[in-house]
Amino acid sequence: MSAEAEDRGFYSASRRAFLGDGLAYNWTIQQRHFDTFTPILDFIHPIERLHETSRNLFANTDEAWQELGKWIELIWQGDVIEVIGLLEAEQQARGEAPPGAEETDPRRKLAETIGYLKSNASRMNYPAYRKSGLPMTSCLIESQVKEINQRVKGTEKFWNDGVSGEAILHLRAAIISDSTEYSDHMANRPGQYYTRQTRKTRQPAAC
Repeated sequence: MSAEAEDRGFYSASRRAFLGDGLAYNWTIQQRHFDTFTPILDFIHPIERLHETSRNLFANTDEAWQELGKWIELIWQGDVIEVIGLLEAEQQARGEAPPGAEETDPRRKLAETIGYLKSNASRMNYPAYRKSGLPMTSCLIESQVKEINQRVKGTEKFWNDGVSGEAILHLRAAIISDSTEYSDHMANRPGQYYTRQTRKTRQPAAC
């Protein structure tokens, strides 16, 4: 990924952004290979977590949507600390989740969301990103992932792990890419060019 970014001139861009979904290993990659890029938590991911949290906390649908709308507006304005404070107040009122609590336990879900927001608060300055013209969602990449999945996932499609499986992903990515890597390879690869053989040009099979 770093080599591809270098090849496309991303490191020399005047504005650089690295979008992630909040998992720690994404930010390890960012710090190791893209430390000059602005790290941004994909705006959709905290909203999804907050939506799930509101549904767990409030049985009344209208109340859940009302609270969620308030949280989303604050996140959009960059007031992540305010949202964390509201959730911590809710946590204090409900108490801590007991050890071994179910995943659907509102108290457990609340604690997980608070931890998630605290871990990523430094990457959620959305007003500043908008002002700088930086992207805040990875929707374009997500759509590309779906295009790849349509080719390599499904019934009666089995790919070996390791080198073989990785090669399929590289091939699919090259085909749907806006670069010329695939066409360049097919035009310059050893052996026959990428054209259908006719009866006249077809070579006999080797014994």
